[in-house]
Amino acid sequence: VSSIKDVIMFRFLTMVYMSFFIAACSNDIEKSKEDCGENTFCTENYVTIGVTIKDNSGVKIVLDSYKVIDMATKEDLTLPYSNEEFENYRNTGYYPIFSDAYRVQYQNSKTTISFIGYISENEVITEEFIVGADCCHVSLISGNTEIVLD
Repeated sequence: VSSIKDVIMFRFLTMVYMSFFIAACSNDIEKSKEDCGENTFCTENYVTIGVTIKDNSGVKIVLDSYKVIDMATKEDLTLPYSNEEFENYRNTGYYPIFSDAYRVQYQNSKTTISFIGYISENEVITEEFIVGADCCHVSLISGNTEIVLD
C-alpha cells in the first residue's frame, strides 16, 4: 500500500517540479523578448530587405515612384532616398522596402507591409510582405521579393 502512495507522491512532486521549471523558462523567454540585454551579440551588418521587379522576359521594370505602408497602422514606411539613390533603384530594378532603420520600432514583433509601385502616377503593383525584427536585425517572414509583372 505504501508503494502506491510513494509512486503517486513521486509523480505529484515531479509534476510540481516540472511546472516550476517550465514557468521559470517561460519567464526568461518573456524577459528576453522585452529586453534583449547586454549579453545579446549582433553582427554589424545593416540589413535591408528589397524587391526586384521584372516582366515575364526578365527585363527590369522601372518605377517612377513607390511607397511602403504598414497595413496595421497605415504609417508610411518608405525609406528616405535621394534622387541619386532613386536613379540607382531604377537602374538596378531593386527597391528597398524595410531595413534596420525600423529594428527598434518592430523589435520582437511582426507586421504586414504593402509595397506599392507607380508608373506615370498609375499603380502598377501592390505586393504584401510580413516583416519583423529581433534584437539585432529586421527579417522577411513571408513574401516574394522577386516580383514578375505580366
